[in-house]
Amino acid sequence: MPQAPSRWTPTTKRVVVASLVALAVLLAVALQHIVAPFLWAFVVGYVLLPAVAFLERRFRLRRGIAAAIVFLLLVGSIALVIRLVAPIAAAEVRDAQRALPAIVRNALNTVADWLRGLEMGDLDVVVLGQGTQEIAQGAGRALVSVATAAGRLALELLLFLVAVLFVLRDAPRFGAFLARQVPRPHRREILHIAQQVDQLIARYIRGQLLLVGLMSTVTAVGLSLLGVPYSVVLGLVTGVLELIPIAGPITAGAIASVVALGHPNPFGWAQLGYVGAVVAMYTVLRHAEDYFVVPSVIGRIVHLHPLVVIFSVLAGGAIFGLLGVLLAVPAAATIRLVLVYVMAKLRDEDPLAELEREIEAEVADVTAAREGARAQVAGEGAP
Repeated sequence: MPQAPSRWTPTTKRVVVASLVALAVLLAVALQHIVAPFLWAFVVGYVLLPAVAFLERRFRLRRGIAAAIVFLLLVGSIALVIRLVAPIAAAEVRDAQRALPAIVRNALNTVADWLRGLEMGDLDVVVLGQGTQEIAQGAGRALVSVATAAGRLALELLLFLVAVLFVLRDAPRFGAFLARQVPRPHRREILHIAQQVDQLIARYIRGQLLLVGLMSTVTAVGLSLLGVPYSVVLGLVTGVLELIPIAGPITAGAIASVVALGHPNPFGWAQLGYVGAVVAMYTVLRHAEDYFVVPSVIGRIVHLHPLVVIFSVLAGGAIFGLLGVLLAVPAAATIRLVLVYVMAKLRDEDPLAELEREIEAEVADVTAAREGARAQVAGEGAP
């Protein structure tokens, strides 16, 4: 009679699971350049899953057909963006590479002239220091690296598209497989947490992608109207920096201001007045974003302190680049919900009740943000 296989102890199981998770994280960090297209595919596919579900439900299509339709729409959108935006952005990057040292010198000379006009010419040494050329050359090298990195995009884009198609088609299978791996005694609680995390991440990622696209477009159009060079690249940079709270928008405005300061304006204004117009545009867009876009699209979806958000974004960017910046906040919010669950378990309390209170507070924050924005607009419009 064959002997029954030995069972692992709970401690052994925990050690094995922790080791596998640690190994997966280490491999993801070490192979981030290979993993990145697949992670981006997961993010984009995750965002588009509601569209597949809508086609299945509304037109009674099979999953594969609905996924194929959404995939073709995605491919068409990417092709359209590449056709319209990529040539302009590439040309602006090449021009900026050549002109950046002169723009930096002109900007610093303008500031130095302004200081001399205020009888503060002793600060010329600080403004026109020996590091000016090094700054310009460093920025130029950064632009070269960006242009060189574009050579890898063809293969990565192909991998990304193939992976997106599989995510759209097989997402229900992935979800069912993961659900079956949860131990039965804890399945109800774990799946409840997973559902809440799923809703949180979905709202955040969709909102942030919409915010990045909107701010990139509006900023590029505004800078073009003001005659600021490299408006498309500056718009894209502004949209990406929107992912970093507080510091990101300020940095984007500062970059655009330096470019405007070092480039002759087409309106015949005083140079500082021209820069003031750029700063005013960024200020207006920032307030419009705070009053209209964020409350309606994102709200306060995550209960995280701004310092935690900034640290998470910078840490994610340092490890995984732009993908890490996008996923840092939902990852931190997920960790927070897991900690709420663990602390409730340690106190022998009902973790689901704790999570329900957290979710209710988040919904209340989103509603309050929207109502506050409406009240602010109504107050500004009142006589």
